[in-house]
Order: sequence, then C-alpha cells, then structure tokens
Amino acid sequence: MAELAQTKIWPSIHGIVSDLDGVVYRGKTAIPDAIEAFKYWRSEGVPFCFVTNNSTHTAEDVVSKLIGFGLDATIDNVVTSAVTAGRLIRKDYPEGTRVFVIGAPSLKKAISDASLEITEKDPQIVVMGLDREITHEKLRIAVDAILKGAVLIGTNPDRLLPTPTGFEPGAGAILSAVATAARVTPIIVGKPEVHMIEAALARLGTERVSTLMIGDQIPTDIQAGKRAGLCSVLVTTGVPPVNDPSLMPPDFTVSTLKEIPLTR
Repeated sequence: MAELAQTKIWPSIHGIVSDLDGVVYRGKTAIPDAIEAFKYWRSEGVPFCFVTNNSTHTAEDVVSKLIGFGLDATIDNVVTSAVTAGRLIRKDYPEGTRVFVIGAPSLKKAISDASLEITEKDPQIVVMGLDREITHEKLRIAVDAILKGAVLIGTNPDRLLPTPTGFEPGAGAILSAVATAARVTPIIVGKPEVHMIEAALARLGTERVSTLMIGDQIPTDIQAGKRAGLCSVLVTTGVPPVNDPSLMPPDFTVSTLKEIPLTR
C-alpha cells in the first residue's frame, strides 16, 4: 500500500531573513498582508533582516520606504547587494583599486565608500547592477575592460523584477549581455549566493534551524536560503515561479505571509 504523504511541519521560528521586492512591496506599492505580518512578528519579538539584490537603493532609502509603509525598521534591518559588493571586493583588493561601475548612484556610493576608485580608464574590476540609464557605450567599456583582463562582478542575476503594473528587466538581463559578449562567467554578490544571508544571520544572532528565508523567486531567494541551511518559504506575490527541476524547491509555499504560523 502506498505510504501516505506526510505533511511538513513548520519549524520553531526565532528569526526571519526576507527579500523585499515582490515580498514586502511591488515597486512603490506595499503588500498589505506582508506589512501586517512583519508588524506582528516585531510585536512578538521575532527579529528580522531584509536582504535585497536591488542595488538601486541605499539601506537608508529602504528604511525610509518601510517606515512610509508603517513598518518600524532601522539600517540594521537591511543588507543590500551594493554594500556587500564593496565589502567583498575589499576582501581581495586593496584601497584605490580601479572599478568601472554600471548601476545606480547608490551602487557607485557603496563602491566609493569602500575606498575604491570609480573610473572608466583601465579598470581592474567591472561591477554591474541595475541601470535604468544603460547605454551601448557603457556596455562597450565594460566588455572591452573584461577582454583586457578586468574581473566581472554582478550585484545579482535577477533577470526580471516585479513592478506595480507588471514586470521589467532586472540587473541580470544586462549582466548576461556583457558576460556573453566577453565570454566570461560573472562573480555574483547577491542571491542565489549566500553572502547577504550570512551577513543577515550575523546581525540576527539566530540559529539556522530556527530562521526562515522568505522570497518570491526560486532561482535566487530560495536557492540562497537552501544553500545557507535555512527553512525557505516561497511567497507567490512577486515573480511567477520558475519550473526548473534542477533547482532546490522551497520547503513551503504560501500565497500570503499571514499563512506562516509563528511557532516558538
């Protein structure tokens, strides 16, 4: 007789790591159930930290946005791919290393704050994030530098981003174009890599077995959570799920964060 399928049991939840775009908000529009869920978790003393692949905003920008949605937050609650990129570069490269940046002012600020020189002339590293003012000239400079030996670093591989009215190309779309032209594999800073997850765990001070990773994208959020050893939850309020059997599936799938039971 076939065995009955066992229902998964939610773990004891002592901490939460979460994505932002598509989970807490879509563009400039809050997702009400998510805001209410995080308010409840905060009231119950459950610490949380947001990890965002989006390099177009500083941590301060994110905090201001969350407060505007009615959710109390500080910069300690936010880890961005832009700041993480600067820190990772400085682990292997000295102060003053030449970097060509394709991305928003927030990414350039993070690279500059890491004591790296931003330049188009003979860069040793090319860093790419979401750039809504991308030009062919920027792509040309990047490809030329990489073919001459520069290292290609991407803040994230997200090819699609949710907006209030639909979707738009993400940083991964232009990153793929440059990587294809230069015939290299980029180093990825954000999810699905675990750099930001580890930073968030260090801030939370919680054990992996009792910390959730919440996200709306299986290729990035869920893979990062699984690789970091966290119970990973897919919420279907963002990018449509990718049906790829090669990817690790989420431990749980919910349509709203209110479906997550707070077990302590």
